[in-house]
Amino acid sequence: MWEQLKKLTVIIDNILMFFIIILFLMMFGITNLNVITRYFFNNPITFSVEMGRYCFVSIIFLGAIFTTKEDRHIQVDFFTGMFPEKFRCLVEQVGRLFMAIFFAIVTAYTCEMALANVNVKSSAMQIPMAVPYFIMAFGSAGICLESIVNMVLYQKGLKKKSRTIEEEEDALS
Repeated sequence: MWEQLKKLTVIIDNILMFFIIILFLMMFGITNLNVITRYFFNNPITFSVEMGRYCFVSIIFLGAIFTTKEDRHIQVDFFTGMFPEKFRCLVEQVGRLFMAIFFAIVTAYTCEMALANVNVKSSAMQIPMAVPYFIMAFGSAGICLESIVNMVLYQKGLKKKSRTIEEEEDALS
């Protein structure tokens, strides 16, 4: 069962990475095309800023899923680094729990916002505003899910906290 779950995870990761790359290329392409048309032809593309913004937000939320999966999100470990290993692991698990709860709430509210804005169109591209809200909801749900998965994996001992670059350098010296 674990092997099938790992294969499914790899497939999902590849799909997410594909979408992130496509979104980045779209953002990069439309921004550069807008610079060219504005500078050389004095005729800017009207929807380029809006499209770039939606692509950027999508990249952030989808990329945050990977960050959470690798447990590489920003965390303040100044105080927890002073505590013994057992207590530090407990504090990190509590942090993952709070993160899962927070993003579950964000998911619920962004879904609510998306449903409330199905008939509202964006100003330049005329797409339903539900689309960017659902992308935020999807990303938040992914972060929540990955936080829960991390909690389970750490609890079962299937995942170990990797050291930071600074910790590696300290260990070598």
